[in-house]
Amino acid sequence: MAKLQFGSTVSPKGFTSFSTASFNEAPPAKIIRELLQNSLDAAAEGSEPEAKVRFQVDPIGPRNVPDLRGYNSAFSKAHAHWTQGGRKLTDAAQEVVNRIERGLDAIRNGQAKLLSVMDNGIGLDAKRMNALLGDGAGEKQDNMSGSYGVGHLAPMALSDIRYMLYGGITRDGRRITCGKAVLASHPGKKQLNDSEGYLIEDFRDGLDGNLYEFLEKQQHPRVVAKRLNEISNEWGHGSAVMMLAFNNFRNGGTPLWDIVSKVAAYNFTAAIYRRKLVIEVREDGKAQRLDAESLPGILEQDKDRTRVSRTGSLFAELRPSGQNAYSALKALDDGDVQRVKVNDGYARISLHLSSPNGYPRIDLFRNGMRITDDVPELRRGDFASREPFHAVIEVDAENSGELHRLIRKAEGPMHDSLSLNLLSSREVDSLRQDLTKIKKWINQQVPETGNEEYTVDDFLSVNTGDGVQGKESFSFWGTPTPVSRRSSTQLMFEPEANDDPPDPDPEPAPDPVPIPPALPRSQPKRLSRPLPFRSAVVPDGNGRLIGSICSSSDFPETRLMLRVDENVDFTCDRIWQDEDVSVKSFHITLADGRGPSPESEIIDNGRFVKIHGIAADTDYEVRVEYNAPSELASVVGRPVLRLELHRPPPKSHAHQTPNDAENAQNADIGN
Repeated sequence: MAKLQFGSTVSPKGFTSFSTASFNEAPPAKIIRELLQNSLDAAAEGSEPEAKVRFQVDPIGPRNVPDLRGYNSAFSKAHAHWTQGGRKLTDAAQEVVNRIERGLDAIRNGQAKLLSVMDNGIGLDAKRMNALLGDGAGEKQDNMSGSYGVGHLAPMALSDIRYMLYGGITRDGRRITCGKAVLASHPGKKQLNDSEGYLIEDFRDGLDGNLYEFLEKQQHPRVVAKRLNEISNEWGHGSAVMMLAFNNFRNGGTPLWDIVSKVAAYNFTAAIYRRKLVIEVREDGKAQRLDAESLPGILEQDKDRTRVSRTGSLFAELRPSGQNAYSALKALDDGDVQRVKVNDGYARISLHLSSPNGYPRIDLFRNGMRITDDVPELRRGDFASREPFHAVIEVDAENSGELHRLIRKAEGPMHDSLSLNLLSSREVDSLRQDLTKIKKWINQQVPETGNEEYTVDDFLSVNTGDGVQGKESFSFWGTPTPVSRRSSTQLMFEPEANDDPPDPDPEPAPDPVPIPPALPRSQPKRLSRPLPFRSAVVPDGNGRLIGSICSSSDFPETRLMLRVDENVDFTCDRIWQDEDVSVKSFHITLADGRGPSPESEIIDNGRFVKIHGIAADTDYEVRVEYNAPSELASVVGRPVLRLELHRPPPKSHAHQTPNDAENAQNADIGN
């Protein structure tokens, strides 16, 4: 019988090691995207015109888990090793242990499930299996997207016992299987065993690129062999990955079809529409299919949803909004489709002269997979003089030549954004040239907008530094308006004067409300009634901004805070929680340059800037260098920020004066 083999290590790893942290809490959108991306690539490499992927859920018992005895032994030793001498596991590590124990109990009681994801791709051989199991050892060509087969560590989050099985069959009928379990370091016979165990015959030295002695066919676990038989009978070749003790994304009440179909429809709209991808979900005796015919019905369900799901929700990290995902399908289906010549190939563009939010929008798909709507040379500002439209750009390995290679390289490991920093200067120039050709073509196709529609009075100018001919300014347009958000009313700029006569019989003023104690750091106190303070900021390169602030009252001491705006782009496709931004450097001057500047000091590890001497009705210019939250870079290239002006916190009751109590309130904000 096949046995789990744990190699030796000199680098101990606990139950929450770095190698597991990246996938342990991965949301469904990330995991399903990874699985489907690899299946789509594997089908293309196998010269299959249509990738076929099946998600199948089956019950499992102890006999379906290869070397369950060896797994139990390794888990017990790992737990004992990391709790010996009275040591306690961290809360996160204890939660991992609890999940494993629950998963093992479910297996013993016959209540556990197995998720199998199968495809009709090129299959697996020893070389591809080594690449699949390795870290950064992918063997894919430039026309592919990630690692081989149907996924690696990302799907591990779907197994409560962190144990996965792999199998593949090639065109010539060769079969290979393997398993991988991730626990924690534990004592071996003569050395400390590694946290990762492999279902193999033995380890090899790896000098020839082969790290494992894989199992002979007669040793293949029955549960894997059964899936390979199904693949052979239906498709002839392909791969399978199986998650033991499947946890349904820890959302037991949501059918798997509802999760998979939505994530696939949003992320692979072009591939499904072009009949390059079809997905089947089999669960509870029911089979459901996502293909070109059923795709519109899936996307129509959320076509009026203008916001994406928040962090922590079931569909966190799923982009774009339902409205924009449906609009992309309409562009593919109803738009004018043209092939636009680029350097050594062409890009296919579906142009629909309509946009659900009234703005120009572009979605980039590569090999049928949605990459981003934030493309250099193709941003909303590049089409400011054009009527609203939605364009879907499709770039593929077969027809787009160098443009495809450069986009793939600029995507980085997650394939959901473009970063020019990943390209050489020559490559950046080449990419920009091709994208400029696409921009020129779109501008030729979309009618211009009459300028009179956008003629409004400017009311605020922000100084942005010395220009060649002196000072330069950006202007801001529009009427100042109060904006209602949640339970707070926040004033973007000063309100217009109220010319109504006073109430001859006003109601008596309510008793003063006692000021509550300061909230924890993650919940800064805000007033429900706005105070007159206005501000505006413009970016000044990455990590820098220039702002203009003005108050209608004197503030002997204020605290300025920089925060990420909740809606970081107009489409609501990129949503970020309110979060502090750390200030690295801060400089404040009078806008007209006349007179001494207020004194300022960065405090609380950059969370606040203390300012002394803000005068009423005086324009100030601030220059700020900041550090945005680390995770934000993976969501947006440059965050939208706002300045908040706060009065200082109250002093202790023993020393608090009436003025101190009044100053405990917060001034409001401006965008």
